[in-house]
Amino acid sequence: MTCSKLARISWVATTAICVVLAGAGCAEAGAPGAGASAVHCEPPLQPQAPPERATGGLTVGIDGGYGSWTACETRHRAALGAVITRHEWSAEAAVSAQDALVYKAAAKARTRIHALLGANDLGDPDEYRQFVVAFIRRYGTGGSFWEEHPKLDARRYAIRTFELGNEPYFGEMTADEYADAVRPTLERVNRLRLPARIVLASRVSGTDASWMEDLYEEIPRLNSLFYAFADHPYWYGHDPAEAGGEGPFQRVAILRRKMDAFGAPAKPIFITEYGESTGDCGENCVSEATQARHLRRMIRFCQRPEMRIELLSVYQLIDRGTESDDRELQFGLLRQNGSQKAAYGVVRAAISGAF
Repeated sequence: MTCSKLARISWVATTAICVVLAGAGCAEAGAPGAGASAVHCEPPLQPQAPPERATGGLTVGIDGGYGSWTACETRHRAALGAVITRHEWSAEAAVSAQDALVYKAAAKARTRIHALLGANDLGDPDEYRQFVVAFIRRYGTGGSFWEEHPKLDARRYAIRTFELGNEPYFGEMTADEYADAVRPTLERVNRLRLPARIVLASRVSGTDASWMEDLYEEIPRLNSLFYAFADHPYWYGHDPAEAGGEGPFQRVAILRRKMDAFGAPAKPIFITEYGESTGDCGENCVSEATQARHLRRMIRFCQRPEMRIELLSVYQLIDRGTESDDRELQFGLLRQNGSQKAAYGVVRAAISGAF
């Protein structure tokens, strides 16, 4: 649950009970400074980590946002049981600043992080390279973080996949600038043989896949340097199966064909964001029932073996505002008070293998 200034809210989730008193903050019960106004979560049964999916199959994960997770949000993440959670970190922060979140993901939420490193603008290429290499050496397989926390199951929770930047094509970077920013990182990770699967940002708009074409032109031997392309096939308020220039099914199929044509038929696609908002924003938003229906269809599409989609990260777990006309606040599978929308059951079933 995203903590808010609601007067009195009680909610019951599958594995947790949280009570928020008037003026509630986001402190965990028992934490320094936590008093009568703190969030209290009854401890759920110990969540069992879902089994790893077979190589080449689809994993349905969840977006983890940016920053820390409150105690109640962590309980919700444990209850959802996602094998993978995509989480964003600033490339300008010290690498060691990520320790608390990585620990909480492994020890409490029981989810492995898919690391999104940097936002729309990756900054200086050399500084970005240094950050990514240091991040992999700390949180990747065999990293120093796991040596310092031997009780955590590093085999299950060490970070394996690293996404370089979030939607850099939306006004911040051209394809050429993005290529210049990530090339030093790709080459260094390859040279050092670091245990990292690197995921690059991609963009298909209608039938235009020039972003990817430019990356292949600008980066020599690109196929030897990365693992997958990431795509965000949003089409707000539309059925993903709907035909048209921005239709998600069509765009992902074009991405697949372009990858095959560039000699990458075995490389997977990661859909690292997809969702629908249930806000009151007109034609760009949908009802809760429609949100569930669209997610069900998107999951079915992603399961098609010819698409070779390895990850679908649903955006996002919890509303940041409910009964709002701001589209960006209501992509959640849960309402802001923690109650479930219809889409929660769809995604939970896909995660558990019962879809």
